[in-house]
Amino acid sequence: MRSVICFIAVFLCLRTTASDSSAICELENVPGNRNDWIVLQEMSLGCWTDFTSQDGKEVHILKLLSSPVSQLEQYCAASSIFCFDLLHCCCCCCKQGTFLQLFLTAANPSVVIITSRSKLTIVLNDNPEVNIYVTNDTSIRYLRSVGGPPQTHIASFPDSDSEVLKWAVETFGGVTSFTTARDPESITFTGIRAAQRPSTCALQLETPADKQFIDLKLTSQSDELKSCYKKPSEEPLHVINIPDDVKIRNVSLHISSKSKLFLRGPTGTEWIINDAKVIKLLTNNHIILYGMSVPVMLTISDDPREIRKEVLLRYNSTITSYSEIRLNVTHIQLWIMDSTSSSVVAPVVSAEVEHTTPAPSPFSVPLQMQLFSSPDYRLPLDPSSRDQSDKGFYAEISIESLGEIFPIIKVSSCWVRSMPVVRKISFEEEACNIKNCPKRLSFKMLQDLPSSSWDLECAVKLCTESKNFCTPETQVKRSLQVKPYIPYQNPCFEFGLLAVLGIAFGGFLIGVLLTGALWFIKIRTGHPVALGMRSTAAELSVFSISGCPCGLTKRQPVPTHPSPSEDSSANASIGSTQSTPTSSMA
Repeated sequence: MRSVICFIAVFLCLRTTASDSSAICELENVPGNRNDWIVLQEMSLGCWTDFTSQDGKEVHILKLLSSPVSQLEQYCAASSIFCFDLLHCCCCCCKQGTFLQLFLTAANPSVVIITSRSKLTIVLNDNPEVNIYVTNDTSIRYLRSVGGPPQTHIASFPDSDSEVLKWAVETFGGVTSFTTARDPESITFTGIRAAQRPSTCALQLETPADKQFIDLKLTSQSDELKSCYKKPSEEPLHVINIPDDVKIRNVSLHISSKSKLFLRGPTGTEWIINDAKVIKLLTNNHIILYGMSVPVMLTISDDPREIRKEVLLRYNSTITSYSEIRLNVTHIQLWIMDSTSSSVVAPVVSAEVEHTTPAPSPFSVPLQMQLFSSPDYRLPLDPSSRDQSDKGFYAEISIESLGEIFPIIKVSSCWVRSMPVVRKISFEEEACNIKNCPKRLSFKMLQDLPSSSWDLECAVKLCTESKNFCTPETQVKRSLQVKPYIPYQNPCFEFGLLAVLGIAFGGFLIGVLLTGALWFIKIRTGHPVALGMRSTAAELSVFSISGCPCGLTKRQPVPTHPSPSEDSSANASIGSTQSTPTSSMA
């Protein structure tokens, strides 16, 4: 019987080797699911709070899972004989349930609730201040170097997440943490207390390293991730293939630099892209980008040869990395880096997490706003320059290029922050005839704000072309310097046409009356009168027309000598008057 099993194992091993994806590159196993260019992490449901019961104890729930085993492993486990590693064709000991090391030595006074549907063998490092509870369906065998098996409390409730949480809250008053672990090698309680957090334990996706007070190590299989990498000569092109027999349904993807992507997975897979560094994207699945759902773009099988053909057809570049993922869980997190040299070390993506938030921060939409002084949108406003507050200005809101994906930008409202005042500002959408044009808006200046330094903020959504789906609102902001508005003050009087005609007519009457008065005085007295008559009348006339020294018309110089016609007539009149007595005397 053993020889038959070995023959089957060798046959399957050769078949697996032959099916390797040499059509694209020579795939290699990624030990520990991480290397210089790719990191794969499982995501599972969990939570943590800062809860402590009235008697000073923390309450921790451990949900332990086991990966499904192959039919060959099930057979050898039932037969109590050796089984075979199908990938490397070597012998190994069959699994007899889950084997776990549980370190409670450094734990704070706690209640640890263990739930599992598999048989557990636990090497326990005990702590007298920790009480262990198990569900009635959980089977545990303890191995301890000192003393007998610890006292274990049996809790009778259904083995479901909601029921466990409900029972723990009703029994102990709350829950400090809930941790899901698949094939754990060891679980170590570090004694670190959780930071200030909400007291309600709401389950959500997390990675094994998100909790500082629990050091969790999982068993990684050698064939969960295979990948190959080539140093790119241009923009990197990463191809990721999840075969159809793998049950992954949600992939959270992080990209370290601007890249092209080809993502392929089983029907129903959803990719959540958490970085705005996608130059071009093709996929046979739904994509969540900026919180917006992008529809399926192509149909393709999981055959590497067909994938290579499609990639070469769609992209005019070589493949930088190709990866196959066979981690059989529903949610994973994947990081892709650009390894430019062999000395590059993969970043520790599971580094310390801020415990003030229950999950990674939501992805921010890469929007940008640019301000302009004219509606042709050619000359951007310099942030350091000041624009007149009695003039309007224009804004252009755009998003980084996503290759073939062009979301529609929708602006719901805008406001101005001018410390300490926040005021809503109205806008109008400007027409744009350019293909995939950014959103263009025009604004009117506000006149009564206390500060000359403004922050213009707008609430923006990204929508699909059909506008049946939009992202949640996000804010885009830009600073603006404004000159205070001072009305123009003219130092001179401004006259209308009627006023000018009236002043001119009045000046004419004054001149006529003055001339008549002077001639009347001359006739009565027989002596010439004030020589400054002409200049005085002229000055009055000019003053009355101009209104002030900076009048609308340029003041003409007044001649100092009389005109020839006036001088000759005056001399003739005076001469004729004086010559008569002389001639009569003669």
